Amino acid sequence: MKKSVCIEMLFSEVPFEDRFGRTKESGFDYLEFWSWKDKDVHQIKELCRANDLRIASFSGDQDLSMIDEVQKADYVAFVQESIEMAKFLSCENLVIHSNALGENGVVINHYPDIADTHKIAAMLEVLKTLAVAAEKSNVTLVLEALNTMVDHSGNFLASTRQAADLIRSVNSSHIKILYDIYHMQIMEGNLIDTLNRYIDTIGYIHIADVPGRHEPGTGEINFANVIRTLEKLKYDGFIGFELAPLQDSTTAVQRIIDL
Repeated sequence: MKKSVCIEMLFSEVPFEDRFGRTKESGFDYLEFWSWKDKDVHQIKELCRANDLRIASFSGDQDLSMIDEVQKADYVAFVQESIEMAKFLSCENLVIHSNALGENGVVINHYPDIADTHKIAAMLEVLKTLAVAAEKSNVTLVLEALNTMVDHSGNFLASTRQAADLIRSVNSSHIKILYDIYHMQIMEGNLIDTLNRYIDTIGYIHIADVPGRHEPGTGEINFANVIRTLEKLKYDGFIGFELAPLQDSTTAVQRIIDL
């Protein structure tokens, strides 16, 4: 398993461009961030080169929703543009969602007038379309279910089972689940059984404790048992630490390293 840190939330004590050096100094080889349109991607590429870092993932969608069939062409076009950017940045994973997310993760449109069956059908059609481009470019799209109780009210995709059903229907090695332990502990719990049940669909994992979205050991999740389960299942992908330090980044980093 490869550890990655999200520099949108970790090392926020320093400017964004200084977080690359902090990442390397803290002992990590991989990092991730959110949107790319608002960033200098050429600078990111150079900072990764200068600090001998790799990008584990970034967001492949932004202001568009997969569940809105009216937006299908624009959604697919943007993700295809993100795939090209992933190739430029030598990144093999792009995070995608059912709904467009705005500032602070606010769901832009809840789409209450669209039936759930139509939302699922729209997602399946988009994922099957994108699978062709993902496979051709050797970039994996990881679909993330979010919690709707604390952080992302109105987001459609909110369960592992629903995400897994979609991934199995698409049946592509380059369309997988981003299993976010923080989100799914809030929504459904039962983490270890879920990992055993759906490991074949999982291509990326995010970690943060509950409550608060802080580093492991600050909340209710037994991460030692979660990690042992992943080892038993021979999971060898990324574990991304997308979390807000409870005290400071130095303390959070030590807990991440010790996990």
